[in-house]
Parts: sequence; C-alpha cells; structure tokens
Amino acid sequence: MFKNHFRKKIHKSKRGIMSLFTFICFTSLSYAQTVTVSGTVTDDLNAPLIGANILIKGTTKGVVADFDGNFSIETASDAILVVSYTGFASKEIPVDGQTTIAVQLFPDAAALDEVVIIGYGSRKRSDVTGAVSSVNTQYIEQQSAGDATRALQGSASGVTVVSSARPGVQAQVRIRGLGTINGNGPLYVVDGVFGAQLPPTNQIESMQVLKDASSTAIYGARGANGVVLITTKTGRTGQKAKVELNVRTGIGTANSRYDLVTDPVLIGQQIWLEQTNDGIAPNSAHFNFDPNNIQGTTVNDYLFPNGASIGDPSTDPSLYVERDYPITLTNQEGTDWLKELYQPAPITDVTLSVTGGSEKTTYALSGNYFKEEGVLRYNSFDRYAFRANADSQVKDWLKIGQRLGVTLTESKGNTADFNTIVETSPLIPVRDIAGNFAGGIVGGGLNDGPNPLGNNFRERKDKRTTINATGNFYVEVKPIKNIAVKTLFGYNTSWYSNFDPRFADPENTNGTTGSTLNETRGKNLTWNWTNTINYSKTFNELHNFELLLGTEATRFEFDQINAGREGFISTDDDFFQLSSGSDNQTNGSAAAAWALNSYFGRAYYSYDDKYMLEATIRRDGSSRFGSNNRWGNFPAVSGGWVVSRENFLADSSWLSYLKLRAGWGQSGNDQIGNYNGFSTFGSDLGASFYGIGGADGTIIQGVQTTAIGNPDAKWETTTSTNFAVDATLFNRVNMTLDVWSKDTSDMLFPVAIPAVEGIANAPSVNIGDMENKGIDLELSYRGGGSDDGDFKYTVGLIFSQYRNQITRLSDNEDEFIVGSEQRAQRYTRAETGTAFPEFFGYIVDGIFQSQAEADGHAPNGDYNQPGNLIIRDVDGDGEITPDDRTYIGNPNPDFTAGLNLRLEYKNFDFTASLYTSQGNDAINYYNRFTRYGLFQGPKSADRLFRSWGSPFLANNADAVLPKASSQTSFEQNTHSDLVEDASFIRLQNAQIGFNLPDKILNDLDISSMRVYVMGTNLFTISDYSGLDAEIFVDNEIDRGLDRGNWPAPRQIILGLDIKL
Repeated sequence: MFKNHFRKKIHKSKRGIMSLFTFICFTSLSYAQTVTVSGTVTDDLNAPLIGANILIKGTTKGVVADFDGNFSIETASDAILVVSYTGFASKEIPVDGQTTIAVQLFPDAAALDEVVIIGYGSRKRSDVTGAVSSVNTQYIEQQSAGDATRALQGSASGVTVVSSARPGVQAQVRIRGLGTINGNGPLYVVDGVFGAQLPPTNQIESMQVLKDASSTAIYGARGANGVVLITTKTGRTGQKAKVELNVRTGIGTANSRYDLVTDPVLIGQQIWLEQTNDGIAPNSAHFNFDPNNIQGTTVNDYLFPNGASIGDPSTDPSLYVERDYPITLTNQEGTDWLKELYQPAPITDVTLSVTGGSEKTTYALSGNYFKEEGVLRYNSFDRYAFRANADSQVKDWLKIGQRLGVTLTESKGNTADFNTIVETSPLIPVRDIAGNFAGGIVGGGLNDGPNPLGNNFRERKDKRTTINATGNFYVEVKPIKNIAVKTLFGYNTSWYSNFDPRFADPENTNGTTGSTLNETRGKNLTWNWTNTINYSKTFNELHNFELLLGTEATRFEFDQINAGREGFISTDDDFFQLSSGSDNQTNGSAAAAWALNSYFGRAYYSYDDKYMLEATIRRDGSSRFGSNNRWGNFPAVSGGWVVSRENFLADSSWLSYLKLRAGWGQSGNDQIGNYNGFSTFGSDLGASFYGIGGADGTIIQGVQTTAIGNPDAKWETTTSTNFAVDATLFNRVNMTLDVWSKDTSDMLFPVAIPAVEGIANAPSVNIGDMENKGIDLELSYRGGGSDDGDFKYTVGLIFSQYRNQITRLSDNEDEFIVGSEQRAQRYTRAETGTAFPEFFGYIVDGIFQSQAEADGHAPNGDYNQPGNLIIRDVDGDGEITPDDRTYIGNPNPDFTAGLNLRLEYKNFDFTASLYTSQGNDAINYYNRFTRYGLFQGPKSADRLFRSWGSPFLANNADAVLPKASSQTSFEQNTHSDLVEDASFIRLQNAQIGFNLPDKILNDLDISSMRVYVMGTNLFTISDYSGLDAEIFVDNEIDRGLDRGNWPAPRQIILGLDIKL
C-alpha cells in the first residue's frame, strides 16, 4: 500500500518536472517558426555567382551557392540573410516568412563580405581584423589533386611555397618568413582536425591562411608559423542529389638538362687538357692521345679495366680479364644519363561525387583516384581517396554531423638524389655486351659507382604504403537564443609500411654482392577533443558582440617496428621476404607520445560595422616541457576602422571602401621533440651490452643515456605586429596592404655538451632570438560587365617581401650552426646577425693571370699559380686560412610575386598564373663535379672551352673557370663562384575551357558540362644552372643547396567536368 502510494507520488512528480522542462524548452527555443529558404544568386549580368555566401546574420551558420548559383538554407522566419561574394556589394535580405528569394549582386568591392573561416568559427570578410588570406576555390581546383598546397603559390600574399617534383611529396609552405630554427611549417587544420592529411583539391570547399598572431593566437602553441584552415565540401539543404564527375588525363615531360659534355672525343680532350695543365703526358686506358695536339684525341672501341691488356677482346678475350670484368663496348656517341632516366610521365585524376540534402540533413560523398608517374623511370605515386560528410538538424536546437576521409597512398621507386648521374662517365654504355647493366667496375678511372638506370631499376620495388583516416564527429546544441554549445572529437590516424629491398649491383666496384631487405611498419594517432560555447548577439542593429570560450585536449601516439635480413637464396617476389633471410638478422622498435591541454577565449565587438575590436587568449600546457614551464599564455588584440563609412567620405566618388587594421599578438612553438624536458635511455648491441670482468667476461645487457633532458626549457614565443589597409577604388580595384613584423624570443637551441657526458644528444635551451619584417600586397581589378557585353576579366597581383635575421643565437657570440656535410664541405651557416641561413665560404676575386700577380697576393700554400682562383684575404692577416671564410650569399628571396588572370567570354574561359621569386641565391652542388673536376663523370662544356689555358680560348682574361686539373684542388672548398642567382619567372598554370550551351545540355539531360585543356610549368625563365631553380630541401638549414633537385615537369592535361 505504502509502496503503491509512493510510486504514484513519484509519477506525479515526474509529470510535473517533465511539464516544466517542456515549457522551458518551448519558450527558449520557439522564438520564431523555422522555414527553408531557397533561391538563386546572380551577378549584374544575370550569370550565376558560384560560391556566393549566404549567412544568417548574427550567427556563424551559412551555406554556399552551387554551380548554378542556387542555395537552400534553414532559418528562422524572421531572420536576415546576408548574401555576399568577393568583389560585389553584399545584400541583407529579411526572410519575412519567404521560402523563395532571388538575389542579384552588383560589383562593389566596398563590401568584401564573403564569409571566411577563422579559428573555431567564421566571419564576414568586412568584420575580420587579423591578417587572413583566402584562396580562390576555382584556383584550388585547377591544381593537381596530388598536392593542394600548391594552390597557395602566388595566390596568397606572405606565403612562400617550394614544390617538389617528386610524385606524392607535399610542397613546403612558409608563412611570413622563417620564425625559428626548429621547424617552420604551418599548422594545417582540416575540418577542425589538427595535422590531418590534406584532401584532394576537388574535395576542398575553402582554404584560408592565418598569417599574424592576432589571428593565430587562438591556436596558441602551434600557431607561431601560421595556420592553414581547410574545409571540405558538404551538401545543401533542400537539394536533390547531384552527381559530378571530374576527369583529367595528361602527360608530363622534363626537358631540363645540365650543361654537360657527353661526346667521348670531347671527354678525351678534357682529360688531355687536365693532364697537360698538370705537366703530365696525357694517358688513359680509354683514349689515344697526341701529346702535342688536343685535336688528335681518339676513343678506344672497348673500355679496358685496370689489369687488362690493350687489344681486341672479340678476338682474344683473355686480354680483358673476363672473370672480374664484363666486356664493355665504349659508347661512341656518349651516354646522356639524364636522358636515359627521363620518361614521359602520365597523370590520371578522376573524382566522382554525390551531394544533396533534405530539409534537415545534408550529405556529400566523394571518391578520387590519382596516379602520377615520375619524370625519372621507375617512380610512381598512387592514391585512392574517399570522403563522406554529413550534417543533420535533428531539432531546431540540436545539430549533429561528421567528416570522414580515408586515403590509401603508395609510392614506388628511388627517392635518392642525382649523384650517380654526375659521377658516371658517358663513355659507359647502359649495358655491356652480355646485356647486363654496365658501370664503374670497368675501371680505368671511370669511377666506382652503380649504373644510374640500373640503380633506379633495382630500386623499383621500394614501396611506401600508407592508409590514413581522418575526420570528426560533432554535436552542436543551442539551449537558448544566441548561444551555441559545440563538442567535436577529431582524429587523424595512419598505418604505414615501408618495403626497402637492396639488390646486388655487380657493375659497381664498391657495390654489394648480396641482397638485403628492411621492412618498417607502424602507426600514428592524433586526436583532439574540442569544446566551445559561443554567444553572438546584435543590439539595436548597431552593436554586434561575440564571445567564444573553449577547452581542447590533444594527444599524439606513435609506435613502429622494423626488421632487416640478408642472405636470401632468391629475390623472386614469392621468396623475397623477411623469413627467407638467414644472415645479419636485425630487429628494432620505437614509440613516442605527447599531449597538449588548452583553454582559450575570444571576444569580438563592432559598432555599426564601422569600429571593430577583438581580443584573444589561449593557455596551453604541453607534455614536451618539464613541470617548471609546462604552461604558456598566448594573448592577442586587434582592431579595425572602416573609414569609408564616416560621413566625411560618404560622398567620395573614387574611394568605394577603406578600412584600417592593426593587430598585436603572441603565439608559441614547441617543435623540439617529445622528450626535451626529460633524460631518455636506450639499449642496443653496440652501445649498451658490456663485458663484465674483462674481455672474456659475460656480456650483460645494459642501457645508455640517449638524450639529456632540460626541465627548465620553456616555450618559444613569437610576437607579431600587423598594420594593414583594405581599400577599393572605383568599385573595381581591390587592395590589401599589410606591413608586419614577427619576433621570436627564447628560441630553443641544442647547445654543445662536454664529451664526458658520452654520446647522448644535447637538450634544447632557450637562448636565441630571431626577427622577420615584411610587406604583403594583394591587388586585383575586375573589368568587363554590362559595358562590355559578354566579356569579363579579372587580374590579380600578389606581392610578398620579407627580411629575416637571427638577432641572438646564444649567449656565446662565437656560436654558429652549420648545414649538413657534403663530401667534407658544408655550405650554409647561421649566427647572430645573419639571415637563417646564408652561404658561407671563401670570396673569389678572379683568376691569376701571371705568376707575378700570384706572388703579390696573400700566400695560400702552393695554390697561388697562374690560372688558379684569387682568394680574398678577408681578415687581412697576410695569408689565406679558414678564417678568411665569410658569408657569400643568401638563399632567401628579395621578394616573390604572383600574377593571376581570368578571362570570360560567353561560354569560354581562360586562366593563367605567373609566379616569380627574385633575389634568391643558390649553390648547385654538382658544379663541384662538372665544373671543378670532382670525379671522372661528365664535365661542363665550359671546363673544356672556357677555362684558363684552354687551347679553344683566345684570351685567358676571358676565362670563366680556373685551369682544369686532374688533381683535387682548393676549388673544391665552398667559394663564391659556386653561388648563383636562382631567380626565376614561371608560367605555372594556364587553362582554357568551354561550357556547353544550354541547348545541348537540355538534349543530354545534364546540368552542365565543361571541357578544358590545361598546362602546368609551361615555361621558366632563369639563368640558374641546375635542373630547377625552385629548390626543395629536407632541412631548413640547407636552404638553397641543390643536391639534384627533381625538375618540375611540363604537364599537358585534358579535363572534363560533368554535373548531372
């Protein structure tokens, strides 16, 4: 009885609570009836504005118009829609219960009101106070699907992009100079996921670049080098399913050449000249010489190795020592090894996508297949990419969604440099008479390297496979009007395997006789959990206020195993696996992890769309630092003033828009490894297994210190200031000018440790400062329109200039850092007062013309002789020593610029993009081989015809090279004659397209069809001697050092876009 009474009481209480909860929810959520508004956005010529932004005023919710200018958005019946497009005046359209709206925009750059993505939100361009560049969507889709970062080159000011021609290698992006010596790459955020693999270009909806600290401080510890924000495509509400097919196919070719002599007679004449200059009677196993006449040089039919006798192996094979050396005919035409390695490089890019949505749910599905062969034989890159995006407005107050991208990539082939090409003599044919690869084993001074083509052929089975999954799940709740609470879980995980076989190269004297196999397998996982609450409200249609608060947790985990084997009985694919190798069995493993915990906030206020003020703060705690300095604070403040809205400019006929911006902020960098704050230990056979009790004692496993920790290290902090002007003249000319500075303090640097500490790596300590200052300019003009009929055009100019300097490297004034060693030489260096980096070496003041001139110069051992280089005595001590080395060149450009053109006439369109980098120096490392005689590979024509003492040179005063010598000499040191101007101008993209007329489309029952032909890297203007003036390096300290940079292929591509 009591139990039933108690249950009834609870039941009544439940009904009361539920009634109260329902009333609260109803009153808080039902401010206005929800309607779905559909419409079309067109320009002044009634052409659809593809990608126009439709934003619900006072919120961050919006959609983008499709290819036909159509849109659909769910909103309150009393809402106001803000419709905008770059270069057009925006319009505010009251919904007032309407369900269909037609919007026509007119050119008026006074608006600049496209919606741009910013950290953890979006905002109208006119409301942005930081330095944010947007990349045009059409320009993104013109790029190769293999690398979306190439779209940034020449399209966003303040951004330097260096592309690699190797298939599947992502370009290096640097934003506003080089801010540190510890990694200068920007933070990539794809759909809210940090460090995610970049999607194919056809899957990208928008790309924004955050350049100053007032815009990047919201990302705190990872924002110092700039941020690239990418959002992927989604469906539209109320849109029927649309199917889109994009197909590209084409061919790439490389035509760049080194200036090399491949004619065997000329090669013999070079040897004659070298030995004659050295006072040696010309001699070689491969040539016959007239010691008195360079023109009397002839070439032998066979390459005779050391130990063989001159004769005809075809009649007396015993002369040739067959047992050790294969019989090799001299290539009488000369082998052009680069030509042998080059190949036509097919490219295929196919994307199929389906997008659509109901009134509540939108979706986008996309699949992409991309394949690119390398311009060097036996290299390729394949990628399969799938993406599924979905959003659902479950309730008026509840929205959920997810983003998922899965890719499978496979790279095959040799990724090494071009050493073998410049080390292998053109006398050697591709194959010997038995059909095997010929190489340096023929001896006779032709070097000991492998056959370049054979090297690539044997490494064709190198394979690097990666499966990547990236995406997010989110829930957004609006409990009351003007407040949105969102939680997002993002993930980025990769599984990878590397198959690295090495096969015997019998044509190489120093080669391997057996086969080896190394395999590596591992996985990476990065996840971030982001929680935000956003308040946004407009008061009296004048005061706009936004407040964002958030927390974020991020964790990275990595582990891998590797194994190696030798002693394989067969290299057949069915047998060549780790379990078949019997010798030198090695195994290893590695693992690492780090975590970041963050709190952040942002407040924004604007009055009458005229005055803007924004403040940001983020607090990060990183496991990479010790407990003493684990947390760092990163504040920022910025403001804007739309001067053109003032009354005193209201009647201006030429100044359509003028906005002033200023910002200051700080961001951080923790790219110092995962355990800098801690000492680490390891174990391996060579360093930590000890004999206890003497040489015959038992081997006992131990550990060694691998790195010494520094618990007192703290964040690198980059302080940025930015002053900018946004202006529009005559409703046609748009301009953005930013003047900025970026100062990095407490730069982390690994100082030297005493030898008594053993072989442990040194920890990084806060001892350095670096500064960057520069100018960014974006200028565009939109012409044509109603006065020009069907003809429209847009011209855009991007200009960037910066200066970089290390203001303090360490407390030791003599401290410096150097680049990697290349055959006993280092080429780059940096210290206090220099740029990062610069070339360092001797200064050449010409060539000695007489012994008297040589005797009057500072002594340099026995090198001072007629025909040798004049080395400057920099320190003035009266002799040439290593102390006379100084800074001799700067690989950082004086400026970069891009010129972008778009023409439209009726159904035709044409686009072209020029890019230039000016004032950047480079060193072509292979000039040591080809111009100054290191090894007996092919040499430069200048070494024979324009070197001092050449019988082909009428006047030694006109020599461009010192006298040729067969001996390694002082010229092999780093010196100023190796430094070149690597400035270049490149037509990086041109495309002409045709949209089929509506009549044909109606007959075919399709929405649109466009066919086009596109060319990339169509021409390059440069005086640089290397294969490509755009030099890609793995380490920033080696910037500008060209060790065989792959040449950018010229691609001709046919394309077809169909929308059903």
